[in-house]
Amino acid sequence: MEIRVRFSMLGRVFMMPASVVDEYMKISTGEQIKVLLCIYCLGSEAVDTKRIADMSGVSEQVVREAVIHFSKLGVFAAEGITGAENTAAQPVSPPEKADEKPSQELKLIGQAEAIKGTARDTSRDARVRYTPKEIAAKIEADKALSDLMQSMEALAGRQLTHSNIGDILEMYEHLELDPACILMIAEYCKSLGKCKSAYILSVARDWFDEGISEFDSIERKIIALTSYNSFEAKIKRLIELTSSVTKKQKGYIQAWQDMGFGFDMVQLAYEENIDNTGKLSFAYINKILEEWHKKGIRTPAAAAAEKERFKANKPASPEKSGIAVNEVDDFARSIDFDKVKL
Repeated sequence: MEIRVRFSMLGRVFMMPASVVDEYMKISTGEQIKVLLCIYCLGSEAVDTKRIADMSGVSEQVVREAVIHFSKLGVFAAEGITGAENTAAQPVSPPEKADEKPSQELKLIGQAEAIKGTARDTSRDARVRYTPKEIAAKIEADKALSDLMQSMEALAGRQLTHSNIGDILEMYEHLELDPACILMIAEYCKSLGKCKSAYILSVARDWFDEGISEFDSIERKIIALTSYNSFEAKIKRLIELTSSVTKKQKGYIQAWQDMGFGFDMVQLAYEENIDNTGKLSFAYINKILEEWHKKGIRTPAAAAAEKERFKANKPASPEKSGIAVNEVDDFARSIDFDKVKL
């Protein structure tokens, strides 16, 4: 659809490199673009982060991160960047006094050499870190990676941020997962309502540590987890549990499923638990089910038969010995204590 625009409010103007729109717009966040617009609008090499923050409506932290972002892309270079957020920039000289607050003024040098990043740690436990410029080059050079990014964006239902792309690259290059594997893990996480790339990466890392990194093994893992999640949901409804289950409770539920018990047996154990204790106890239910598992009891009928056998073999208590109280009284009255020899 074509839209006609009239610049009726055209007043003071400023120039910006076309490469910002041509190359870097798609790999920058909206907040970063707002910061860049404000910097170019001011047209000064000395930039006060607070003023930019007020103009753009973002925090000073975001301003500093945006400056680092665009300096890496080569839009400009920056001096005076301080703070822990500047992990990828060259270190700056420390202030003369230890208690002196770092300056919040950044000096911009148009089209100067971009700040160099530190070397990436290639160990298995390290995060993969690339500049936006490097990421753009990788995506352009790798058709499979480009298709993966598009699919992940469609799955997320929104444009991917630099952080999202970094998480995907972590799985693609660092964990060496095929695009199909990454998408399968992402779709599983989305089915749980967990769409953030950081969560998807966390799941992929955990499975990788378990040796689950091929398509078939990932598929089997998802099938097993989907089955468990369905089993857990039914168990929660069965025992009328409205809160989320804890890690320990998940372990109990997984054990019941592994022992092969159906919902009728879990419900029976739950009812025994409530009848005997008056409150829900996963440990109590688990104990009952473990005993049934040891004895090979798999049906409610078998459980009822076992209960009857237990009652029949249980020694009778004095209160239930079969002698009525009135019979004891009659026997006592019948004794002639005068004839009893002491």
